[in-house]
Amino acid sequence: MKFFACLCLAWSCFAAETHRLDLKGALRRAMEQSPDILLTRFDEANAQQAVQIAKDPFAPKLVVGSGLAYTYGFPMSIEGSAPSLFQVKASQSIINRPQSYMLAKAKVEVKGAQQSVQMRRDEVLERTAKIYLDADRAVRNLKIVTGQIANLETVLASIRARLDEGRALPIELQRADVNLKKARQRQRILSSDLKQTEHTLAFVLGYESEDRVQVDGESTLDITVATAPELAIREALDSSRELRKLQSDLQAKTLEVQANKSAWLPQVDLIAQYALFSRFNNLDQYFNRFQSNNAQLGVSFKFPIVPGPATAALAAQAQNEISRLRLRVSNTRNRIELETRRLYEDLQLQKENRELAKLDLEVAREQIVINLAQLEEGKASRREVEEARYLEAEKWIAYWDAQFLLDRARVSLLAATGGLMTLASN
Repeated sequence: MKFFACLCLAWSCFAAETHRLDLKGALRRAMEQSPDILLTRFDEANAQQAVQIAKDPFAPKLVVGSGLAYTYGFPMSIEGSAPSLFQVKASQSIINRPQSYMLAKAKVEVKGAQQSVQMRRDEVLERTAKIYLDADRAVRNLKIVTGQIANLETVLASIRARLDEGRALPIELQRADVNLKKARQRQRILSSDLKQTEHTLAFVLGYESEDRVQVDGESTLDITVATAPELAIREALDSSRELRKLQSDLQAKTLEVQANKSAWLPQVDLIAQYALFSRFNNLDQYFNRFQSNNAQLGVSFKFPIVPGPATAALAAQAQNEISRLRLRVSNTRNRIELETRRLYEDLQLQKENRELAKLDLEVAREQIVINLAQLEEGKASRREVEEARYLEAEKWIAYWDAQFLLDRARVSLLAATGGLMTLASN
């Protein structure tokens, strides 16, 4: 049993794959293979088929059959037609205003379904970019912490040697040992987080659940964002898929109202029939003249005098939906403006935080230079130098965390203004 479990584990490890992608490659893969995007395309396909359904009354229909029956006495009709050996019926709507409006509505709904697909695509692009940034951050921090561990091991060895010589207190050794254990625990946490993030990224990109996606290169966002909040708001409004979807729904409901209001208009259908009659149906006995081959071509007119109360009720419901959609359009515009302004201000704050972290890092690096110079002069110990390097590593982590938050803020603003699609396409 243990052998079988080990064999299964070995096979799963062998089957799993590791993919290396840069940020643009991950975004392009997300647009093509993300399960969330693939699922929404079924809705788009259904909307396109709805257009064909709406076209059905205007397409010619041909029915071939038979009204074959034995007749005793007067030849009665079968489903409205005289009994026949063979019959062909053809029909097609020529003028049908309600159905014409429903066809136009179906075409508009296709555009709405396409906007839904693009909305989902934008969400997946934003999610992919942020997960990629999470993985890139974990890789950087893991590398820094690994260097910290080496420095802390050197500090611990130095303090242990000084303690043996009687030039250090036991508390210093305990403190150094605790710091080393904390760093190793931090390393394990970062390794676990990186592994889970890589698996999550693989899932979002449509790979198998056992696969992993590793970041390849720096996650740079080489695309400019709006230089002013008003410009960002304008770009967000112009590129908003949600607004376009609501406007498409509004147009579709308007056509639905027109379809219901036109229910009283006349309808014209083209009708054609052919039937092959036989004498054993007594047609020659009850009619003055018998003819085997019979054909008919004409137009059917329908004049709805009283369409019924449902038509007016449906029109009223659609009109209420129009009012609701107009209110949603207004609220959505206001929400996009507020959200975009907030994202722009957050981006500016993260830029300032990154600059402060950079200055703090420069101070820590300058301190190492001073400590090294003092070490050569005999005014500083090796332990002080290693502690300064440990502090520098912490400042590096703080700097990359600030860069990470800045990149996330930039991704959010790019997603709101349609810039992520441009980044993925270039």
